[in-house]
Amino acid sequence: MSEYTLTITRADVDDKAWTVSVQDRPDWTFREKDYAAIERRVRELAGEHDGHDPDAVTVTLASVSIGPVTVTEQMQRLEALRAESRALTVRLESAVDDLIHTLRTDAGLSTRDTAAIVGLSHARISQRERERDAR
Repeated sequence: MSEYTLTITRADVDDKAWTVSVQDRPDWTFREKDYAAIERRVRELAGEHDGHDPDAVTVTLASVSIGPVTVTEQMQRLEALRAESRALTVRLESAVDDLIHTLRTDAGLSTRDTAAIVGLSHARISQRERERDAR
C-alpha cells in the first residue's frame, strides 16, 4: 500500500498542534505543530515502516478540521483546480513550442517577429528553440 489517507484535526485555533490519524494505521497517529510538515512525516513513516519510496507515496485527505470548522471539501476543490492548472500549463507550453516551431521553421520568421506574435521576448524564443532541439 503506497496510498495513505489522513484525518487531520486541531481542537481550536489555540491548540498548538495538529492531530494526524492515518487510516488503517492506528499506530501512526501523531501530533505536528507545523501543518506543512504533516505530509513529509507520513512519507517518512511509509519509508521507515512499509519500505515505500517516500517520493512515490500518495497522501490524500479524508478530513481536515479546526474545531467545528471542516475545510476538507474546499481543500480538495483547491487541489483539483491546481491539478487542472498544471495540465493546462503543459498543454499551453506545448502549443507555444509548436507555434514557435511553425513560425520559425515553416514560415521563416525572425525571432523578433516570432516573439511579437507569441508574446515572449526574442531571447526567450531562442532559448525555447535550443531546449526543443536538445530534446
